[in-house]
Amino acid sequence: MSAITPFDVASLSAALNEAAPCGDNLEYDPQFLAAEEAARGTPEVQYGSTITPATPPDWQAVRAQALALMTHSRDLRLAMLLARAQLALDGVAGLASALALLSALIERHWDHVHPQLDADDDHDPTLRINVLAALCDGAGLLRDLRETPLARVRAVGSVTLRDIDLAGADGAADDDGQQRNAQAMLEAVFSAADQRELADTAGALRACAASTAEIEQRLTQLAGVGHALDLSPLSSLLRRAEGIVTAHVQALAIPGEGGAGGATAAGHAGGAAAAGAGAGATARADQVSNRADVTRMLDKLCAYYAAHEPSSPVPLLLQRAARLVDMNFTELLQDLAPEGLGQLSQISGVRHEG
Repeated sequence: MSAITPFDVASLSAALNEAAPCGDNLEYDPQFLAAEEAARGTPEVQYGSTITPATPPDWQAVRAQALALMTHSRDLRLAMLLARAQLALDGVAGLASALALLSALIERHWDHVHPQLDADDDHDPTLRINVLAALCDGAGLLRDLRETPLARVRAVGSVTLRDIDLAGADGAADDDGQQRNAQAMLEAVFSAADQRELADTAGALRACAASTAEIEQRLTQLAGVGHALDLSPLSSLLRRAEGIVTAHVQALAIPGEGGAGGATAAGHAGGAAAAGAGAGATARADQVSNRADVTRMLDKLCAYYAAHEPSSPVPLLLQRAARLVDMNFTELLQDLAPEGLGQLSQISGVRHEG
């Protein structure tokens, strides 16, 4: 992720001049076309046995070109390009700025912003609605959001909504042990992440959701119910991500900053995250008060070894210990010392099958 570029919403949404508040329509300008092309990237191409790999969008170029064009034109299409570029380059904090820009352009310049209302069709807003519908493009912004890190630790890795879905989805792992390990790795990232950065991420996600709601409400007011957009696919994804991050911020609360011992925890990344996050039991992140906590701590230990000492045999013993957590005494004896079942039967007078 790049260093966050200053993004002045007030300047980018201010009127350009009194006569033409939104400047010129630059949709056929070579730089405008270049920005759109850079945002598309190129797909993989095969000619016979020769394969030319796909090229991802050049988001640095997209942002630079769109910002340059915005000095001459206020255009929802440019703001949409900036939304994806900002998300790709600066994460959810960048997206928050871009969504705030979209909201400001709609609120302040509905009569003049590009693309223009259709003057020949009773000022029909369809062109604008089609542009803004891309906020819920499953192969565009929504996919990008699912693949954007919510937490990142250099030595361990990152966590995205897509990672959380894969770790918690049915059939995502070959067995429960593998699924627990995947969830433990996600939890290890959240646990090791800078908690202030997590809090900033949660705040940015809340800002994104607020701007999304404003855009939807203002469109309904300005374009009419007949042209209203349902932005719930985006808003629900933002709320889910915010809930997951906030749960981990609360579970690992910084002493003196919102609760030194009794923060509301939603559980670990595998449990709370896969469920979409939300409220959970009141407990410290390192408190062990039940068997589920024991399993969670063992999973975290396995995640540490996987990240830092992958050749260590210790996780094999930890994984076996995790399997024993929910066993009763007889089941433990069967697993650890099956030859002792006979002696137990003689002492108790109860025959134990096994």
